Amino acid sequence: MSRRPVRSPTRQPTSPVTPAVGRLLAEALAHHRAGRLAEAAEHYRHILAIQPREPDALHLLGLIAHQQGRHEDAAALITRAIARNRRNPDYHSNLGAVLLALDRPAEAAAALRRALALNPDHADAASNLGNALMRKGQIRDAETWYRRAIAAKPDHALAHNNLGGALRRRGALAEAETAYREALARDPRYPGALANLGRVLHEQGRYDDALRAYDQALALAPEHAEANANRATLLLLLGRLEDGFAAYEWRWRVAGFTTPRRDFACPAWGGEPLAGRRILIHAEQGLGSAIQFVRYVAPVAACGGRVILECQAPLAPLFACLTEGSAASVQHLVVKGEDLPEADCHAPLMSLPRLFGTTVATVPDRVPYLTAPPDRLDPWADRLASSPRPRIGVVWGGNPGHDNETNRSMPARHLNPLLSAETGSVFALQVDGDPALRFGLDESRLADLAPHLTDFAETAAVVTNLDLVISVDTAVAHLAGALGRPVWLLLPHVPEWRWMLDRDASPWYPTMRLFRQRAPGDWHDVIDRVARALPRFRASMP
Repeated sequence: MSRRPVRSPTRQPTSPVTPAVGRLLAEALAHHRAGRLAEAAEHYRHILAIQPREPDALHLLGLIAHQQGRHEDAAALITRAIARNRRNPDYHSNLGAVLLALDRPAEAAAALRRALALNPDHADAASNLGNALMRKGQIRDAETWYRRAIAAKPDHALAHNNLGGALRRRGALAEAETAYREALARDPRYPGALANLGRVLHEQGRYDDALRAYDQALALAPEHAEANANRATLLLLLGRLEDGFAAYEWRWRVAGFTTPRRDFACPAWGGEPLAGRRILIHAEQGLGSAIQFVRYVAPVAACGGRVILECQAPLAPLFACLTEGSAASVQHLVVKGEDLPEADCHAPLMSLPRLFGTTVATVPDRVPYLTAPPDRLDPWADRLASSPRPRIGVVWGGNPGHDNETNRSMPARHLNPLLSAETGSVFALQVDGDPALRFGLDESRLADLAPHLTDFAETAAVVTNLDLVISVDTAVAHLAGALGRPVWLLLPHVPEWRWMLDRDASPWYPTMRLFRQRAPGDWHDVIDRVARALPRFRASMP
């Protein structure tokens, strides 16, 4: 979603000024429009030395502060301008833009509504009000305001682009594509719209077209963070892991793509021999990603590193297995939020594939690389001993906050064909998730283990005692693969990058089988193929 960047002012000053101040203001505006911000700011300050309450100088000096990233200063200056002239819609509109930059969407919306009360056709204010509503999750209302901005100013390329973002968020991908193309029809050299077009083409499964859109965006703006980061995920999806992981470092430049970059006292590791140095490996993104990429701590230890591993609290009891035994790869395990021990260097967990030059052929694929705590295994073995085999765990939903949750999660009722006497024993491993997904599930032949799954070590103990896990794209699927257990992964038509394309096996997990949607949203066909595969699986069991 894009906010209109504050441009050099185009309107003439609106408040009465003396001839001397008028000349200074005209010179300041000329500098400002030409992008000479330092000269313009000097003139605005000169004006304010003469007339400390001159609203246009306050407002325009605030715009410069905003353009320079000093948003708190900008808000203070523009607020002073509004105190002198409350009838100027531009002041309120630009205050709204600044408040959005400060991530204060409710206050921004109020300022933008004041601008629109003064000028109902203020296209910038309408578009930014849409942005404020998007921040608050009011997608339909945001779409209405983007359309009002376009009605007021049909050539408003940014409003067309932002409309595309709202349409994409509610799953109207073809309409979103049209909106992005409308933006580009008005501004063909708009890299943000090209990057967004690439993303929506990617999400439609039009990968070659998406790659072209990203490349066009980067030809115009080589440092465009979203285009670089999204292109990286497409390269990874296409199996170009070495190029993809190299470009994946752009994730740090995109808000919301990963956890914010952290400052450490020690330098980043560059992949050189560690020769006994202490290295802090820190998890990022979701729990599934941490489980997938913690496999790299063993290669780091093999480089001579004394590994300190920082992970999310739910994973700590599971990852404790990496600290145990003669082959331990982690010397010290830390939970996020705890004080960190001293280290000589650090590396984010998901940067390790780049540092090791990972390709499809060189993925560290030895499993299991995680094990359940021994003291938790036996109680579950006793508890499940009388359950008919095969013993199958199922998961139908993931984290409701995930950006692609609508596509990757499955209404649980689709599992009903698997819940027959011939199937064996079926156990729900579904923890949290969207409760609405459970509607229609026949639970009469399903044992719900979720209340007992207090952390991932407990889940690992259960999974180790099962014959098979059937799951949508969730952390439990990663866990089963990391434990070396049979796992059938149910994937949407356009999967996340880590599962790549056109394969029914994963280089990341040798015991995993992939069942892909052949058409967007078609879970019936996926479950039909799973149901046909189960008798063969049962026949192959020891």
